[in-house]
Amino acid sequence: MRRLHGQDFTYWFMHRAFGWSVVLQLVWTFPRAIPLDDLNAVNAALGAGPLNRRVTRASVVTARPRWGHAPAVPDVICDTHPVATASVEAWAAEELDTVPLDPEHGATYRLRAVPTEDGGCVVSLTALHLVTDGKGLVTAAAEALAGRATPDTLGVDPGRSARTLVADAADAVHTIVSAGTGMLAAAGTLTHRAIAGRSGAGGSPPVAGSEGRRRPRTPIRDRSPRAHTTWAIVSVSASEFAAAADRHGGTVNSLFIAVIAGALRSASPTAPGDHLKVGVPVDQRGADDDRANATAGVSVLVPDSLRAGTDLGPLRQDCKRAYSALTAGERAMIVHLQPALRLLPLSLVVAAVTSGDGMPDVMTSNIGSYPDDVATLAGVRATGMAFRGDAIGVDPGEPHRFGDGLQAWLLQTGDTVTVSVAAFDETAFADGDALRSGLAAELDGWGVVHRIW
Repeated sequence: MRRLHGQDFTYWFMHRAFGWSVVLQLVWTFPRAIPLDDLNAVNAALGAGPLNRRVTRASVVTARPRWGHAPAVPDVICDTHPVATASVEAWAAEELDTVPLDPEHGATYRLRAVPTEDGGCVVSLTALHLVTDGKGLVTAAAEALAGRATPDTLGVDPGRSARTLVADAADAVHTIVSAGTGMLAAAGTLTHRAIAGRSGAGGSPPVAGSEGRRRPRTPIRDRSPRAHTTWAIVSVSASEFAAAADRHGGTVNSLFIAVIAGALRSASPTAPGDHLKVGVPVDQRGADDDRANATAGVSVLVPDSLRAGTDLGPLRQDCKRAYSALTAGERAMIVHLQPALRLLPLSLVVAAVTSGDGMPDVMTSNIGSYPDDVATLAGVRATGMAFRGDAIGVDPGEPHRFGDGLQAWLLQTGDTVTVSVAAFDETAFADGDALRSGLAAELDGWGVVHRIW
């Protein structure tokens, strides 16, 4: 009997505490229409796979919720009214912002298509982040587009029964034991850091480059009073992007981080010596690993001295140290304490996780590189493919917000890299034009030819 674990609880917590649904989206633009039969075939393959799951709450307090395969496949939605080519991104953003997904009582993914006025079409695939991470979504889409249905390993949850009651009771005990183990691990980490600090030795820092100071920030609710997300999508040549990174002593990842951090710094200048904190998700999915979410995260501090066209070498080394620390088993304190937090009342957990200044200024997620077939449906090669995500249900009347400055996702298909950028700070980016022009200026500074969607 499979249960939520690890990073799944981040999205389950947002669902329960704030009523948010964190949704991921893939968008394809095709030069001609895709037949309904082909869309139905893709949808059937998706419905048989791991995107089509459901969460069942445990019947015993402190036991983790259970995973089960959903008993039905959601329908494909095919719009009939064409959208203008210039409105493609707006249509996709509206779908991302309003898609009615529910982990307990409804669909957890949706496939939708709309024709364009020039004879093409746009296809959107959305899924709850609770059910899948970025790599999982793209992998599921690639299998479905290729006509391969990869059956989910889970059966339909049997519901309340003597068997599930016993299993829930056993998991409740497991949760309590895990909470104690996690608190001991957290205490050990604190002791190790204290000893290392006194001796001046030992260990990689939890944040690479942590000797620098972060810029002071006003609360995000004040910088984002409307709780409105602004979007920009840009495509570049993968080979040219890699060449630009190499010219400046970096990698694709370090250039990606530098571009997004630079775009935020240009729109919201910092004082000399101030750093931007960048969160970097790291894929940890192994072979035959069907976990919903299989990522961890590291952080790096990007100094004020890193400007477009300068040396990426120091940032590259900071990233390498952070990845090495993660591989060596170093984890943020919250990871150790997560089982204990599940035992506390929800109001106390909200207070704990929303206090302090731990939210990164920037998040950069490299979803990976995939062959052209992930962008091909019914023999038609997409002219564009993008990946992104956002939270649905953020109430501007409440104090909490999803995200902070900029969040970005990089996806490579064939020789095309597409970067989607979400701006949450309304004082830095008042509208889409401001975000697109800031992103374009930063890419120009690094000598990267680009196409803004």
